[in-house]
Amino acid sequence: MNKFCREFYGYESKSNYGRYTYWKKGFLEDFPYIKPLRGVLVVREENADSLVSFLHDYKAEVYVRRIVLEESDIEKLGLK
Repeated sequence: MNKFCREFYGYESKSNYGRYTYWKKGFLEDFPYIKPLRGVLVVREENADSLVSFLHDYKAEVYVRRIVLEESDIEKLGLK
């Protein structure tokens, strides 16, 4: 689970006994998303296939739906 979370969300890494810190990029940083609830992600339709294939690699249970977005959600996803 820890490996999945690190690859999916990214993580802060430290070296030289905490003297240096840097951010390791995660999968979700490649495209915009909204996380309205725990375990729920809203992504653009063109990014959905890559997200689903990443989750299938970890044998995650995935449900894909089309939803109607509000104006604030459209702005967060950069669709306008």
